[in-house]
Amino acid sequence: MNQDLLDLKPKPAIRRRGQRTRTIPEQIADDVSRAIVNGDYRGGERIREQELATLYGVSRGPVREAIRTLQERGLVNFFPRRGAYVVDVTLDTIVEIFNVRAVLMGLAARDLARRKDVEFVAELHTGIAEARAMAKAKATTPLDFARAIAHLGGMVAARCGNKHLARLLRDQLDHTLWGIIWRDRPLDFFTPQRQAAAVREWEKLEAAIAAADDSEADLLLRRVFFNARDAAIKTLQKTRSDKVGPAGLIRD
Repeated sequence: MNQDLLDLKPKPAIRRRGQRTRTIPEQIADDVSRAIVNGDYRGGERIREQELATLYGVSRGPVREAIRTLQERGLVNFFPRRGAYVVDVTLDTIVEIFNVRAVLMGLAARDLARRKDVEFVAELHTGIAEARAMAKAKATTPLDFARAIAHLGGMVAARCGNKHLARLLRDQLDHTLWGIIWRDRPLDFFTPQRQAAAVREWEKLEAAIAAADDSEADLLLRRVFFNARDAAIKTLQKTRSDKVGPAGLIRD
């Protein structure tokens, strides 16, 4: 049995305000997703239903539901009568996911700048102020700060006037690997300096949106995600043996 999955066996979780309790299938899917991202599962390795059912103390039903979720996220391939096999999720794959998210979010920022949404700018300003205060607080953890920054990104995605784009961004969060990358493990924002730099990035973005500079807003938000991508890859490389090819590390 995979030792890392033993370590990931669900423990009583602190429920944050506004968060719903995850079902057992969701917990299993999230745990296995993290193990795949960390490289604990090899590409082509079989996910064994009975092993997971025994580990979590459940029947095979919740495990099968978890495997369906993993398939929706693109992390496993399921073959009738053969079972589920892990997709080879390389660091290059994770880079590509960041790049796609960066471009889509850049389009959302461009839309917001063009629409001159004064109410949104005010809300973004408040959110950035909260992140700034967190960056100055010694008790702030990297994961808590990452969630504050993710909240800013969620504001951009939700308030975008392009409904199709907003739906794509929401679906990417809920149904792909992107949603699991940041959920429970910090990959960035480990130092006060990095947190302060992230706040400055968002302050520049706020100014560009407020000034209705759509091209600058697009560029700035893409750079926010590229910087987070580079930090996350650096963290993941500590637990993985594969390397990143230079082709995916675009900057603009």
